[in-house]
Amino acid sequence: MRTTLLFCAALVAPAPVFAQQAPAQKTPTRAEAIAATNEADTKRIDAMVKGDLAALETIFTKDLTYTHSSGKSDTKESLLEAMKTGATKYLAVTLSEKKHQVYGNTVIVTGLTEVKVKAGENEVAFKARFTEVWTRQKGEWRFAAWQTTRLPEAK
Repeated sequence: MRTTLLFCAALVAPAPVFAQQAPAQKTPTRAEAIAATNEADTKRIDAMVKGDLAALETIFTKDLTYTHSSGKSDTKESLLEAMKTGATKYLAVTLSEKKHQVYGNTVIVTGLTEVKVKAGENEVAFKARFTEVWTRQKGEWRFAAWQTTRLPEAK
């Protein structure tokens, strides 16, 4: 009986060690989150203008929602396909008046964008208000959503 109890105790004793979870990732400070998402956004815009689909594949979340100023909405797959085929080519994108709202591992950025894009045979330049969402996944900031509202032309 004593041998059986010792045997059972030896089996159960290491259980808490194996049951421990990996340490959770440290939540970044507001300043760290803003700096990291600004850096990631610079890389995203550079990749979009250069047509670097491999870079965008890693920057975008798998469930990206990208809503254009026209109201058309793309998934990660459909946006990358449009860029691959040349149906959409970003010629220039600038962001200004950026404001950040930080919620732990999520950052919402709003501001003004100036976009020059070739859609099919048409080249268009416009200003718009934007909202973008970044989320931190496995320690990396990923681009999760984009929404633009075109501003009226100056008269």
